[in-house]
Parts: sequence; C-alpha cells; structure tokens
Amino acid sequence: MPAQCVTCPFNSDGDPQTRDGVVSRIVDMQCSQICHHPTLQGKPETHLCRGARDIQLRILTAMGLLSEPTDAAFATKSAELLDM
Repeated sequence: MPAQCVTCPFNSDGDPQTRDGVVSRIVDMQCSQICHHPTLQGKPETHLCRGARDIQLRILTAMGLLSEPTDAAFATKSAELLDM
C-alpha cells in the first residue's frame, strides 16, 4: 500500500493488540503483513500493510541491511541479493 489505510492498526487509533501481534511476526521475520483492508471491502488481499512495512523497513535499516528505510532501498537490496 502506498499509505496506511483508514483501518490500519498502526494508525494512532489502531488496535494495540493487533498491532503488537503484527510487530511480533515481522520482528521475528516470520512474514510480511498483508493489508487487511481489502478483505473488509470484499476484495483480494494483494498488498502489504503500509504500517507494518514501515516498521519492517526501519528494522532492516537499523540492522544495516538497508541504506535507508524506503521501498526503493528495499528493492535495490533485493535485486542485489537475487543477482548474487
């Protein structure tokens, strides 16, 4: 997602329990979180959660794996690793 949806658990009024569960999964690098908003609208789940993705990018940057916490930096690093 290009931005957090209105029902994103990472918004200031988001559900803390949901947010904590998502953070736990992404910190353990178990998975990326799919945005739940399309499901609420009866649409296919095809995009990553922006709120969770932003946290994931900050973690990867803090670990020194990315140069900056952006989708572009992630794409660049992914391409480098896939070409190895």
